[in-house]
Amino acid sequence: MLVKIDADGVIQSVDERWPAVNGAAQAGANYYGLLAKLCGENPPVTGAVTAGIRAVAAGKAQTFSLEFPCRWGGHELCVQLAATPCHEDKLAGVLLTHTDANAAQDPQAFKMEALGRLTGGVAHDFANLVTLISGYSDILLKRMGAHDPGRPELEEIRRAAARGAEVTAQILDFIRKQAARPLTVQLNSLAAEMLRLLRPIIGEHISLSVTLDPNLGVVQAEFAQMTRVIMNLVLNARDAMPGGGAIRIRTANLDRRPDVCQHLPPGQYVMLEVSDTGSGMDPETLRWIFQPFFTTKNQGGTGLGLSTVHRIVEQAGGAIWARSEPGQGSTFTVCLPRAGQDGETADPHSPVRTVGAGRETILVAEDEDSVRKLLAHLLNASGYRVIEAPDGHEALRLFRQDAASIDMLLTDVIMPGLNGRQLAQEILASKPDLKVIYMSGYTDDVLLNTGALGPGMSFLRKPLQLDRVTALIREVLDAPARR
Repeated sequence: MLVKIDADGVIQSVDERWPAVNGAAQAGANYYGLLAKLCGENPPVTGAVTAGIRAVAAGKAQTFSLEFPCRWGGHELCVQLAATPCHEDKLAGVLLTHTDANAAQDPQAFKMEALGRLTGGVAHDFANLVTLISGYSDILLKRMGAHDPGRPELEEIRRAAARGAEVTAQILDFIRKQAARPLTVQLNSLAAEMLRLLRPIIGEHISLSVTLDPNLGVVQAEFAQMTRVIMNLVLNARDAMPGGGAIRIRTANLDRRPDVCQHLPPGQYVMLEVSDTGSGMDPETLRWIFQPFFTTKNQGGTGLGLSTVHRIVEQAGGAIWARSEPGQGSTFTVCLPRAGQDGETADPHSPVRTVGAGRETILVAEDEDSVRKLLAHLLNASGYRVIEAPDGHEALRLFRQDAASIDMLLTDVIMPGLNGRQLAQEILASKPDLKVIYMSGYTDDVLLNTGALGPGMSFLRKPLQLDRVTALIREVLDAPARR
C-alpha cells in the first residue's frame, strides 16, 4: 500500500487499499501522527522510522527501509516500510510503500516491487559514476595519439563504461510504465549498424549470415529500444553456442498478419528473425522464456533480457514468438506493424555535429561534485564561462548576483532542497528568455512524457556523452528564444 507525503510529512495521497485507522489515513493528515498510532507503545520504532523518512525527504539519503511490528486495522502486523524520493506534479516529497511481511505474497510481484525501489534509488548515482568514467576516458583519448601504447587499455575502460550504461538502461526500460516516443525506424539500417558493433564480441567461432529484404518497410518504434531488441536476441544466440555455431538474421515484409499472432489486427507487417544452431530448448523452458527473472544461464543472467524484448515489441504494437527443439537450435521472430514513410526518421548513422568554441556564460547546478567539475572542465575547455553551484539554493543565489550575464542554466533534475525543475521555474520567472537544459540519470521519456519539465525543454540523459553535451548546448543557445 502506498502513501505520498510532502517534505513536512503531510499526506498528499493514499492508496485506495489503505485501511482507515481512526480516520487519520487521508490526504491532509500528518503521516507521523498516523505512524505513532500504528506503532503504539514503541516510541523507538516511531523515532527511527521518522528519522529515516526525513533523511530521504531532505535528500540526505536515496532510500530508507525498515521492518517493524505494529497494529493496523485491529490486526497485529509486521510491516516492511520502504521510502524513496517522490517527484511528481509539484510535489517534492517521499513515496512510502507498506507491505505486510507476514502475508502470503506473489514472489514475482514482490521481486518486481523490490527491483523498482532499488533501481529508483541507485540509478541516478550509478549514472553519475558512469559519466565520470566515460567522460574522463573521452578527454584522455582525445589527448592521445592513434598509436599511443596506453590507448587500447583506455578504450577498454571506455567500452566497459558503455556496457554499464546499457545495463542500467535495460533495467530502467524494464520497470518503467511510460511508452517511449516512436519514430520511423528502418530495421535494415539498424540491424546492419548493430551487427557492425556486435561482430567483435560474437566471437570468431560463430559464423554470421544476414539476409535483408531490400524493399523492407519501416516501422514506428523507439530507436534505442529497438537496438536493445536486436542486441539481446543476437547475444542470446551467441550464448547458446559456447562451442561455436551459426547465427542467421533475416528481415522480410509480411503482407498479412502471421497465423501465430491472432491477437494482432489484420494488416501488413515487417518481420525480423534471429536464428541460431545452438543447444535449443525443451517445451517447458520455451514456455517461460519471456517471463521476468527466468534465465537458463548459470552465471551472469539477470532474467530480464527476453522479458524486456517482449515488452518493447508489444509496446510497438507487435508480437514476438520463439521456436526451438533440444539440439536443433532456436528461432526468435519479431513482427511489427508496417508504417508509412511520413514522420521523423531515426538514423543510426547520424553524427554528432562538430561545434565551435563558445563564449556564453553557463550556470551549472549539479549536487555531485565530481560530475560538476567534469562539466566545468569540459565547458571551460570549449570557451564558455562557467558558474558552478552545488545545489539549487546556491544556484538561485548565484543567478540573482549575476543574472544579466548568464545565458543558460544546465541543471540536474534531482537535487536536495530545491530540485532542478523548481530552480528553473524560479529563474525563468525573472528571466523568461534564459535557455535551460536538464540532466538526469532517470529515463528521459519518463520525465518528458509526464510533463514534469514543462513544454519544449531540452534534456540530457545520464550517463553523459561529452560530445553530445557540447552539441546540445550549442544547439539550444543558437535556437530562437521561446515565446
